[in-house]
Amino acid sequence: MEVILLENIEGVGRKGDRVEVSAGYGRNHLVPNHRAILATPDALSRLETMKKRFATEEAKIVSELQGVAGRLTGLTLQLSMRATPEGHLFGSVSPQILVAALREKGVEVAERDLRLKEPIKAVGTYAVPIHLHADVRTEITVVVEAEGGAPAPAADGAAAGEAAASPAAPAPTGG
Repeated sequence: MEVILLENIEGVGRKGDRVEVSAGYGRNHLVPNHRAILATPDALSRLETMKKRFATEEAKIVSELQGVAGRLTGLTLQLSMRATPEGHLFGSVSPQILVAALREKGVEVAERDLRLKEPIKAVGTYAVPIHLHADVRTEITVVVEAEGGAPAPAADGAAAGEAAASPAAPAPTGG
């Protein structure tokens, strides 16, 4: 089934593209959700006009998102989480937590734009890619520290030897 996309769809195409999709995907998802129109002769005759309008809209959106990316570039988020002495977090740092932390800094980003492969589960410093648009990408640094200011092992394990050399905490008394 041939359709004309009305918005960018990752893995399928960009706004204004004429693409071939499976009949079920086009009929049951793209067309009913107004993400595409059927590539009829009438629609194809209007395609060039649509592409010009889409290009203008796209340029405006990219310009706005580049401003957001400029504010994000070089940004470091410091998060304090409960962790074990070994540096493993109780819970994890998910995209929801990162979006809330960014919102506190005055930057609005959607969860889907954060490209975490998996939630952060250990103390350390992490680079988190952010894809605001197909043409606008940036990266922030997330520093996860143990609550209470206890020194945390480095993410690469370099401080593991130092942690083993430190004296153990006194055992709780049974009284």
